[in-house]
This record gives sequence, structure tokens and C-alpha cells, in this order.
Amino acid sequence: MALEITRPEVLNNLIRFKDNLLEKREGSGSFHSERTKTRVYPVLLNRRTGDMRFAEKITNLESRISAHGKKKGAAEDWKEIRITVEEESNRIRFEATDAEGRPIHPKDLEALSWQIASETIEILNLMGKEVPQTLGSYFPEEYILRDLSKIHLASDQGRIEDLPGWNGHISRIEAEKKLSESPVGTYVLREGDELTMSITFHLEEENHIPLHTYILTVVEKEEKISDYLILHTNKGWTLYHDEPDLQQYQFHSTAHSLMGAMRHTAKTPL
Repeated sequence: MALEITRPEVLNNLIRFKDNLLEKREGSGSFHSERTKTRVYPVLLNRRTGDMRFAEKITNLESRISAHGKKKGAAEDWKEIRITVEEESNRIRFEATDAEGRPIHPKDLEALSWQIASETIEILNLMGKEVPQTLGSYFPEEYILRDLSKIHLASDQGRIEDLPGWNGHISRIEAEKKLSESPVGTYVLREGDELTMSITFHLEEENHIPLHTYILTVVEKEEKISDYLILHTNKGWTLYHDEPDLQQYQFHSTAHSLMGAMRHTAKTPL
């Protein structure tokens, strides 16, 4: 399965994770002796750059920082986190938490770091959706990271306006006219309209963050045309599902990634 990423730092993080697993396999005979359904990997996350280093403590990086001529204070840029791997049938699920097991929040990191860290976990979860039943002595995370050649850097697809199907400022009525008699799965992307302004305002008030709304208008079964509200926040892209607390949502790093997740509903841009 080919996967696209938005920044090369995401691939760098995956490579370091793979190297860390190889080091554990070669350096410790007990690493694979006891297989549990949940495994935890200590990680150092740079608050500014999103770089992940698989080390136990920040102090383990201080000599490396000094050796590269950087100020000792640079160690303060690193945050101790954990990547947890949970096995669920024939798939695995990754989650990043702080050192105490609590979810990491955007306020803990700079915007770039949050984007890169979130996308790294998102790609791991996409890779972990299907894992063979028989892996021998290997852990599933070792299996999915064995070959990273199918991960590619995407073209600039961060803006929804650059995606196929973008129609700008058109109304619901205009969208329906465009989609009239179109096959199921045909869609247009458009700016949020007056009907979404109230939702946007209340979501911003509830979550104390700025956001922008867009609309996916798509032909569904039996010639039904439906609207999906797309939210873009500093955490990424998601679909609104009548839950005002955005902490409960799963976000995608790009609009392109979100539309990829909607490919079974929104198939053909107009």
C-alpha cells in the first residue's frame, strides 16, 4: 500500500523507529522473549521540529547535543513521550502519550512539531491496519516498518483549494444543480456558507481555537445529495459529527489525507 506524507521529517521518524527496533533485536535476547498485547517505547520528541529520538531520557541526548556544538539549553527543546503499541486481532494501534500516559495536546508543542508528530502516528496506524497472523518471532511493528520504500513525499496538497472538486464560493442550490443526474459518489468541495457560520462560531467558543469550515457536497444512494462539514483547525482536518468537543475527534494532517479517508463516499470530483 503506497502512502503519501507531507513532510520528510515524518519518514525520518519512521526510519529511526525501525532502526531502534533493529537495535533492540540485535542487542537484547530478552526483547522478544515475552510477547504482550501492549508494548511501550520511550521517545524524545523535539517541541519545535517534531523530530523523534528513541532514547530513554533527555540526558542521554545531552552529550550528542554538545558534540554538535549546540548550546546545552537545546536539551530543553525535547519532551519525553511514549509510543504505545496495542495488538487488536490482525491489526495494531499506535498512540502517543506523555511520560505519564496522558494524551499529548497541541499546546504542548509548536505547530510544526504537532503536525509532524501527529502525521507520524497517523502513518503508523495506516500501516498497521493489516498484519499477517503468522509473524514468527517478529513483532507486528517490526513487520510493518521492514520496508519503507512505498512511503512518498506528496506534492503540496495542504490546501483544500488545490484539490480536485474545489468549486469555491457556491451555494447549496448551485452545488445541487452541478451534481444533478451525476453518478453516486460524485462530489464538489466548496466554502462554508451562512448556514455553517453559526456552527463555526460555537465550535470556536467551545474549544478556544480558531477554525475554518468547508463543505463536501456529494451524491449518495437513491439520488440523495448530502453535505458534510469539513473542519480545519491547528490540529488538522476532520469531519464534523455533531460533537462540539473537538478533543474527541480524529484529525488528518492534510485535506488530501481526509479526502482519502472519504474515498468510499466521495469517489469522483466534479
